[in-house]
Amino acid sequence: MAVGDLYRIEYREQNRIRKYYLIREICTDNRKFTASHLITAGTPPTKTETNRCAAHYGSDLELKCVAKAAKYRAERFLYEEYDDTDAVYEIEQYRLLRERKEELSGSSSVSEYLASCDGVSISADDVKRLFSAGTIPRGMTLDEVNIVQNLSNAVSLRDGRPLTAAKCMKIHRELSRNLKINPLSPDVESKIAHRLKEFYAQIKERYYPFEQCLLLYRGLQELLPEETRFADEIYARLLNAYGYRILPCQARTWEDTVSFVREENPLLQFDIRHLNEMKFKVKSGGKQKQLDFF
Repeated sequence: MAVGDLYRIEYREQNRIRKYYLIREICTDNRKFTASHLITAGTPPTKTETNRCAAHYGSDLELKCVAKAAKYRAERFLYEEYDDTDAVYEIEQYRLLRERKEELSGSSSVSEYLASCDGVSISADDVKRLFSAGTIPRGMTLDEVNIVQNLSNAVSLRDGRPLTAAKCMKIHRELSRNLKINPLSPDVESKIAHRLKEFYAQIKERYYPFEQCLLLYRGLQELLPEETRFADEIYARLLNAYGYRILPCQARTWEDTVSFVREENPLLQFDIRHLNEMKFKVKSGGKQKQLDFF
């Protein structure tokens, strides 16, 4: 990852002297949130100067942008049950920080999600080995292998399109494959369709997406109390669609979610600082080359 993948360089003239700034910008809700730091004045910064500035101050710019965007989102939505802008600010911070961490590290949370689901006892690393090398961990039963495989197949059905009752039935069939689980009845499908219609109507009216995902999840749990994996997959799918990289097991209730993100946010900030420093760490010695502007 180069500096230009995350930042841009701008100059501003003051008393006929050009001052060059490192600019970080993030976009959400069709708005841009920016922060800047002075690199040098007079002559354009070298690549080394730019990398050094990105390593030392890039994470500060990142966190400033995240704070601005989280505050904006906390104040723009309507709330059905949880009108708590302080808590929403923390949730939105987590959403943005997690996104930046994945952008910097190139990591994926799919294995983590599969390992966290009901009926799965193996670790995320075991899940990776199961799919990459076909190695079945010792003690893992056939049912558990089927559960993990079915969950993986259900995840592969995520296409970014609005969720429908028909897609929910298809997800349920995937999760039930080779397991003794009865198909959902037409009556249940009708009730799911009604709940989804209400969900998307509330989203259109600018109600808070995370809250609406949680309320729909609660409704599915009440409708199908024995179908934990199905409710979790629908919940996880909707959370991901709205940018929330949080596992269902970490967000069973509003209170659980707020407690989790408040504990995680300082750790994510630390991770982002570390990853940012490593990405743009300047090696000692060598010739400095002028920066190609972007």
